[in-house]
Amino acid sequence: MRPSGPNGTHATGSAHAAAPQVKTQAPGYYRLMLGDFEITVLSDGTVALPVDKLRTNTTAAKSTKALARSFLKAPVDTSVNGYLVDTGAAGLFGTTLGNLSANLKEAGYQPEQVDEIYITHMHADHGGGLMNGAKLAFPNATVRADQHDADFWLSQANLDKAPADAKGFLQGAMASLNPT
Repeated sequence: MRPSGPNGTHATGSAHAAAPQVKTQAPGYYRLMLGDFEITVLSDGTVALPVDKLRTNTTAAKSTKALARSFLKAPVDTSVNGYLVDTGAAGLFGTTLGNLSANLKEAGYQPEQVDEIYITHMHADHGGGLMNGAKLAFPNATVRADQHDADFWLSQANLDKAPADAKGFLQGAMASLNPT
């Protein structure tokens, strides 16, 4: 992993990916234009989140009531998407995710064509797809991330002092970004 700077930015100008623009849509991906740039959003799948237990500064009862107003209940199926610069969760959040690589190929790209990956933050749903088993999922990519994130998520000291229910998140980041 090569962090690019204190805030994760790369100051040498705009990135130019090797893959051509395709300008088509399908269920596993969505494309949109931003000026001259084509942005491809890839579906990694969905995960059921117990939002009634995850929200802070409220109660489960209030969360349940708020969900009901929108005809929802916990857990809420939540989409995990990655842009063509992110990697999704792969298997780190269970069996309902891990579709990003297949949708990348369906969108017309091969993992070898990905030359830059910008990890927006080191949660498993953004960096978990860096590895494909014991191999790099994107063998020709330079991985860029914020140095502060790297210092926190890749720290053995932080892993050692983390509560038991949080250790898996740190271990997932370490396995994805510091493969042995």
